Amino acid sequence: MKEKIKIDLGSVQKTLFMPVWARAVETGKTNPLLVDNTAVTILESVDFDFATMTQNVPEISQVSWVARCKRFDMVIKEFIAKHPGGTIVNIGCGLDTTYERIDNQNVIWYDLDLPDVIELRKKFLCETANRKFIAGSFLDTKWFDIISRPKEILFISAGVFVYFDEEEIKEFLLKLVNSFPGAGLFFDVTSPKGVEIANIVIQKSGLDEKSFFKWGLKDKNDITSWSSKIKLLGTFYTYQIEGIRLSEKDMQMAAMSDSLDIQYMVHLKLS
Repeated sequence: MKEKIKIDLGSVQKTLFMPVWARAVETGKTNPLLVDNTAVTILESVDFDFATMTQNVPEISQVSWVARCKRFDMVIKEFIAKHPGGTIVNIGCGLDTTYERIDNQNVIWYDLDLPDVIELRKKFLCETANRKFIAGSFLDTKWFDIISRPKEILFISAGVFVYFDEEEIKEFLLKLVNSFPGAGLFFDVTSPKGVEIANIVIQKSGLDEKSFFKWGLKDKNDITSWSSKIKLLGTFYTYQIEGIRLSEKDMQMAAMSDSLDIQYMVHLKLS
């Protein structure tokens, strides 16, 4: 039997396994919303206690991670269709496998995360001629110099900004605006109530308080107030994805989540 890979990650970094687990579970379903065989391979290859982490995670949370991932795929595919030679930067990539699912050899792609995550990532995923890994904190913007300045660039970030204070995110976005004028930015946000709910799920998964969400966005228009150069292109609600299957009770909770802006995604233009 092949020896499993031992995991040595910080508290926040360990949360990257939750969406990986969600995608692997979805892949095993009949008529899955999303197929991610790489996620299945990762789960089978690492020495990590998924049973403890996931035994108290409700199905609606598992589906929300998959639905978010599906929406990211859709937005990215639309961007590539419009800009075949464009650039995508995946901020806080974790063990995200969007590049593998997109499978497009024309786009230039960068995956950015902390050094320990990148080292783990290299055990499962490979750099290519048009896909490179960057090890470092996204807040340390020296990595801006590594990114080429094409005419069309899309920054994406899933499940990352919520782990930081709003002032940190604001400062980062303003730097991004000034360094990459004309770029797009697509990421997920959570309301203050959503932060409370998420932290309950995290706590029940056996992770400590260092893994808790911090940033709860009260109103998406707050972001555009940070700079006249930040424009809101669109809002995408988590559960408004065709093909989602949940119990009647969970569907009611999902509808409430969408209607109350509990968790959703925003598409910005940094003009």
